[in-house]
Amino acid sequence: MPPWSQRDGTSEATSFYDTSSLKMTLERLVDFDRLNAGMIRFSAGAVNVRTGNVVYFDNSTHTIMPEHIMASGALPPGFPAIEIDGEHYWDGGLVSNTPLEWLLESDAPQDMLAFQVDVWSPRGQIPRNMAEVAARQKEIQHSSRTRRSLRQLRRVQQLRRALAALLDRIPEDLSEDETVKLLRASSICHNVYNVVQLTYRARKHEGHSKDYEFSRVSMQERWRAGYKDGLRVLRHPEVFGRPTGPDGVFTLELDQDGRE
Repeated sequence: MPPWSQRDGTSEATSFYDTSSLKMTLERLVDFDRLNAGMIRFSAGAVNVRTGNVVYFDNSTHTIMPEHIMASGALPPGFPAIEIDGEHYWDGGLVSNTPLEWLLESDAPQDMLAFQVDVWSPRGQIPRNMAEVAARQKEIQHSSRTRRSLRQLRRVQQLRRALAALLDRIPEDLSEDETVKLLRASSICHNVYNVVQLTYRARKHEGHSKDYEFSRVSMQERWRAGYKDGLRVLRHPEVFGRPTGPDGVFTLELDQDGRE
């Protein structure tokens, strides 16, 4: 039955598909005890439907269950919102797909090598018809905000290093001042960041159905594209080296910088 003929307030009235079988699939295939053991960090972003705020379900702060994973992929209007602890959640991609800033803002004192896989391309052609308008609209709407995040990271890194250099000139008698202590703590960051961005380029025949067309043929096509890009990345040894720039940030946008 179409959603318009369903009773208001039900999941059937607010989505086209029933995802209850997905929960059973996750319970069958995922070892949640191992996932929650903390050996590997796991985070999944979702949007609170009521507040519009992004929430991250992280195994350092939550006990991850099938519902948390389902919420991170509950893209409306195809999939219904997922209820967790009395709140309802949609796919975090409504705000930002693959939010790199969640990693970059981590307080973990470690260097980082991040591979970001974008299934929606921020770059594209001018649409020539309504079908192409619909496809391009979704690409822009669901694409990650990677460039903005990297620009912000570079700026913050530059300011941190400039602040550290300035604080080295502070007179010794001011070193115990609380404001100076706060600034010094904020300036300490010796981490370096390598970020590799892999962007899937949709085929012309995919059009605007890419966010709900998950046939086996389509998935195998996308997997092959991802595998090919992975091999291309391995041909760039600089990805695995320590950045030498003044901001400690190295980026490789495979679609632009990794042409072969």
